[in-house]
Amino acid sequence: MAPDEPGKAASSDLPDAFQQAELFADLSTDELAALRLLFKRARFDPDEALFLEDAPATVFHLIDEGAVKVVQTSAEGLEVLLHVFERGGVIGALPVAGRNTYPASAIALEPVTTYFVDADTFDQIMQRFPGISRRLLRFAANMLQSAHRRLREMSTEQVERRIARTLARLASQLGREADGVLHIEASLTRQDLADMAGTSLYTVSRTLKAWERLGILQAKRKRIAILQPHRLISIAEDLPPDNA
Repeated sequence: MAPDEPGKAASSDLPDAFQQAELFADLSTDELAALRLLFKRARFDPDEALFLEDAPATVFHLIDEGAVKVVQTSAEGLEVLLHVFERGGVIGALPVAGRNTYPASAIALEPVTTYFVDADTFDQIMQRFPGISRRLLRFAANMLQSAHRRLREMSTEQVERRIARTLARLASQLGREADGVLHIEASLTRQDLADMAGTSLYTVSRTLKAWERLGILQAKRKRIAILQPHRLISIAEDLPPDNA
């Protein structure tokens, strides 16, 4: 991590990350500008860790540029990808708010810039702005619901549907739309997709190739273009083909 010093902030030059963060949605522009003064800026190279699983939880990050994956190590030593966050996403808030260690690792998928504060400062921020605490609880509930949903999908749904749902979620989080095509350009590998869908690398590769032949998407190294989003959603939701 390469930290910068905190600087002066005004409402006119407030970084987009503060304005887009759901955690700070209850704050006025002037309150956000005051909040910005408490944060320092940091840069991370691709594959660099913002923090590691089981390390002391001392820092809360707000993502400004780039994408970050959150991964956890299984009992067998395998890396399981849990979430992907980009601008406006908060990393480390839950453990900083009430846990001594990080429950997972956060890894930069590409060059990443964040704004960060230490745990004590974040605690003071929540006391000063109670609305942040309420939104943090909602965030925790959403993450728990997401985890339960993925567990249900892995135990009850066919693998193609799980892969389609994984791509649909990534498209909603990271996708860029251009002329009806959704582009997912974060540096996610096919192994990352397999981890998220709860299947094997071979199955993901085979499925993506089949969907390429059908014209549903184009899959290149660390980049996927969804050419027919409606057909992908049909697979994800198990709709009849003539409803696509």
